Amino acid sequence: MSIKKDIIAIFIGLIIFISVFGSVYTVKLEAPGHAVVYADPEKKVYYAPPYIDGLMSQSKLPKEIDAKKLKPYPMAEARVMQYRADETSRERGYFVQQYRSLSSYILEKAKIVKPLPTRWNKDGTWNW
Repeated sequence: MSIKKDIIAIFIGLIIFISVFGSVYTVKLEAPGHAVVYADPEKKVYYAPPYIDGLMSQSKLPKEIDAKKLKPYPMAEARVMQYRADETSRERGYFVQQYRSLSSYILEKAKIVKPLPTRWNKDGTWNW
């Protein structure tokens, strides 16, 4: 009987730990490999489309970025070709989405709650 109580106590302790820690910790989603990025083959750098599109719409594209040289690539392909992510795109968090709490994420994986929309569509386009 003592082992059964110990197992139940451990199980309850784990549930409480996950509930408390899980409500504080946020799961982050990284951009999937099929997400389309703009890459500069000469510089071997890739950019987040929302970053480039935003700059172009405001006519504020820096001189070091030549829009004519940018080509769309799936992120996985750009990485295979050993391109590196643009520092500004990375610093601004374009390639990572703060998704949801760990507790909610576990409930989502258990199919108890619906998934939230992500920043990237299945066809590689970005929800921005």
